[in-house]
Amino acid sequence: MRPEFGNAAPFYHEHATVQKETAERLLASLKPWQEILPQGPVIELGCGTGFVSCGLQKLFNHRKLIITDLSSSMAEACRQHLDKTENLSIQTLDAREVPVDEPTYAMSISSFAAQWFDDAAYTLGRWLEVTKPGGLLLAAFPGNQSFPEWKKHAQTLGIPFTGNPLPDTEEMVVKLSSDQTQVDYYEDTITQKFKGAANFFRHLKNIGAGRQLEGRPLNSREMKMLIEHWNAEAEGEIAVSWHVVFLAVKKSL
Repeated sequence: MRPEFGNAAPFYHEHATVQKETAERLLASLKPWQEILPQGPVIELGCGTGFVSCGLQKLFNHRKLIITDLSSSMAEACRQHLDKTENLSIQTLDAREVPVDEPTYAMSISSFAAQWFDDAAYTLGRWLEVTKPGGLLLAAFPGNQSFPEWKKHAQTLGIPFTGNPLPDTEEMVVKLSSDQTQVDYYEDTITQKFKGAANFFRHLKNIGAGRQLEGRPLNSREMKMLIEHWNAEAEGEIAVSWHVVFLAVKKSL
């Protein structure tokens, strides 16, 4: 388990504004589907502190809900935002390890978790396999066109861009497409403003996304250069763009 997830649990709900907006939009896209899903439980992969989970409780008060997260601290933080109901189960689960082999779930839903999977398309594809015919895989995640401002300043300075790899939308769609699936997706840009680049990097840490997974980290001199260069171009605030992908995969009957 990556410890930064658990460490971020006390701060996530307050600081994860893009994640909250994305969850709200993902839930809104679900409403037309809620009455036509097959029988069976709904499972959430990577609940965080409960942005999606709270909406699922309102939409599916008579269906079994399995709410999961890799971090037990996050799962417990989520529990604090949910009503205690008989149809609710909150579990610690690594979404990369699918616990069943047969089609079991009416829907799998995941918001801002797929980017942490070793192979996002493969993992989501496995969850699609255990989705019942007529069921739905619904996911939202930051795509690989995120943070162009950060990439531009790193390139200008000739230093590595140290953001973590993010899923490629086209690759995801191709790998999840088959004669048994209908794939729909929508891409959008959500822009955040920060009072300086240092606050942006602090923000990533507060939401558990500050750890670099690949490549060499910047040394202190390079990080100072990046922050000063980025701030110098801004007029009081810097802009950071998230490329957010909404993906719906319906499994044929």
